[in-house]
Amino acid sequence: MSQLSQSEETVNAEVPDLLDEVLSLDSSSYFPIRELSLKTGVNSVTLRAWERRYGLLKPKRTKKGHRLYDQGDVQRVEGILRWIQQGVAVSKVRALLDQDIAFDGVAPSNEWLDWQGSLIKASQEFQEEKIEQLYQQIFSQYPSDIAVRDWLLPSFEQLGKGAPLAFCESVVLSCLVTRINSLKSQQKHSSKVLITGLMSQRGLWCYMAAAMLLDKGISCRVVPNVQHSDDWSDLIEGIRAQSVLVFCENELAPKAPGLILQMQKWNRPITAIGAGFWLAAHELDITAQGDVKVYSEPLEGISEFIKIN
Repeated sequence: MSQLSQSEETVNAEVPDLLDEVLSLDSSSYFPIRELSLKTGVNSVTLRAWERRYGLLKPKRTKKGHRLYDQGDVQRVEGILRWIQQGVAVSKVRALLDQDIAFDGVAPSNEWLDWQGSLIKASQEFQEEKIEQLYQQIFSQYPSDIAVRDWLLPSFEQLGKGAPLAFCESVVLSCLVTRINSLKSQQKHSSKVLITGLMSQRGLWCYMAAAMLLDKGISCRVVPNVQHSDDWSDLIEGIRAQSVLVFCENELAPKAPGLILQMQKWNRPITAIGAGFWLAAHELDITAQGDVKVYSEPLEGISEFIKIN
């Protein structure tokens, strides 16, 4: 082999190493998966699932195998989100993106109906492992807000009241607690948000909200079983929460004026959620008092709360 050929081979062999170094150092252009997660609000587990299962993302890799992304990947994820927010199954999104299909004229996927049916059947037959399997499948493929909106809530509504619903909620709650503890272990900062409520009647909503916030990179602490509203102040100061998301049961409706006044004294953004509580506040025209905002629908309230955090 000639000296020139040997030199070319040496240069070619060094190119991947040089590329790794450039990609690692050029932080203005490339960034790791945790930053893509923060930029898009999609957790890292879901981003990896989109890559492995559906080929929706094709990150560059360093010599050590670490994924690196750029602004084009941010736009790609935003495009994926627009489709699945329209009810299209993630398994169908790649073809739509590759063909540059317009958003209008595409029918929602029947997969959500199938998954709802599977959850309802598993709940009625008290199949804990099946519910856990469905949970893992869907929450690994979709952001938490979409999984809650398009899978859990419609399924809960169809189950109505009774033992199957109670069983289903208990299994899902256990899954959410495990997920949140796992995500919290990855958070380097102390809790920024307190999510709470009186007693444990809205415990499931507290944890669904926490999953949505953690997807957006917002650290939080869930304390769902507070006995008295007077204890909220101690909690806020104790964990140094910068904002509060509180679920207010219908029983608190008569106390709405006093509680909202109490919340104003906390001097930080407060979102209170509860249909009866909102109605009482609405009748008195106090649904928006300074930093305190009151919402009837949980998804709307959580969505607005995320915007201020």
